Amino acid sequence: MVTTYVSAQHAVIARNLPWGVTGSSPLTTAVQQHISLDIHHYSDQAALEAAANRAEIYGGFVPQGNTVVIAEAASLVSPAQLPALYEQAAKPKGQKLALKVTNKLPKQDPLGVVPGIAVFVLLVAGYLGSTLAMQRTGTAAARRRVLSLIGHAIVAALVFDVIIGPILGACPDVGSNFWPLWGEFALMCLAVALFAATLQSHIGPIGTLVAIVIMVFFGYPSAGGVSGTAYLPAFWQGIGPGLPPWNGTTLVRNTLYFDGNSITQPLVVLSIYVVAGAALVTLLTYGRLLWWRGAKKRRSPISPEEEGGIAAIPPA
Repeated sequence: MVTTYVSAQHAVIARNLPWGVTGSSPLTTAVQQHISLDIHHYSDQAALEAAANRAEIYGGFVPQGNTVVIAEAASLVSPAQLPALYEQAAKPKGQKLALKVTNKLPKQDPLGVVPGIAVFVLLVAGYLGSTLAMQRTGTAAARRRVLSLIGHAIVAALVFDVIIGPILGACPDVGSNFWPLWGEFALMCLAVALFAATLQSHIGPIGTLVAIVIMVFFGYPSAGGVSGTAYLPAFWQGIGPGLPPWNGTTLVRNTLYFDGNSITQPLVVLSIYVVAGAALVTLLTYGRLLWWRGAKKRRSPISPEEEGGIAAIPPA
């Protein structure tokens, strides 16, 4: 865990940071000598700001008005870094810059940490829910396990939503965001629970450990955190979009701070985990994928003590 978390976050250096421009400028060229930018071209400032509001870019530069546009909710690092680099490039030329900030973080979450914290709790709730369901049924592939996990995800998501919104007021527009977040929390929790259940059904109690390693040790560091995915090393940028933590963090963040834009991919990926997990757990329940083991090689019931010992491994 030390290796994965430190590897992902010890060097906060931008790599192919999505950045918009409305024309060529020597200032942007100078900035690119200090930071890796993935340049996107737009017709005018309005189009650039619209792209920032859709979470497609972290901001951009408008040479026509020497304006730096920053999407504050996209990253905790870029709002300070990019304007400073443009100021550094503009100073020798005697040029003055303007700053336009979009997607400002609300007073309830000034550092943008709520989406990441919520997703981490949902990760733990997901694999623990699957583990408890296994203990309750007595075997790794008990019937009706999918239905029990669906119920667990719905209830757990509701509890988290009530705590984060009405009780703590940790997110903006509690009234309008409550229902979307409930569904998103449930989807995230269920995706992780069914992923863990699939592994548990196939390889037994060690499946819990494998699920923790994949989701917590590799998945969560690749979510980007408050710095944003662009500030992760290439390896972590590559694996993140294929794992639930990145998609869950992006889904919640874009719902809260980007008006629900650019959430199609996270919804699709998490839904694939749910559908595939439910199908595999169901098939494994009826032994259709265990034919090669033969009747004598089927697993015996897993004791609560055995599975609980593995589940007790702390995630952080």
